[in-house]
Amino acid sequence: MVNDTVDLLEIKIQEAKASLPTETVNAIAVVDWKTAILSLRSKYGYTFEQLGDLELETELLLCGLTSAENYPKELMNRIKISETATNELVNEMNNLVFKKIREELIKNTERKKIFVK
Repeated sequence: MVNDTVDLLEIKIQEAKASLPTETVNAIAVVDWKTAILSLRSKYGYTFEQLGDLELETELLLCGLTSAENYPKELMNRIKISETATNELVNEMNNLVFKKIREELIKNTERKKIFVK
């Protein structure tokens, strides 16, 4: 049953990714966010299971299946960490992943404007 749930979730993720704008997909692809997540193991001592949950929740956020408002709550529930640890983790993810994706989106948009002119 668990595998069926994971498979259905994976299908939803793939469908959501397919509906993202090309610029967004490209910006996400440029940032090595999965490696950034793995780096948190040595820094915070998260287990591989916790990192897997963090990866899943991050992927759900990146493809629009979870909102930014719900992301901290989802992390706290799935990874089973305190609110303080969750806030620290969200800040870390902002710096390691989300800001870089945002910067990449801005760069791509600016680049596109130059070529359109």
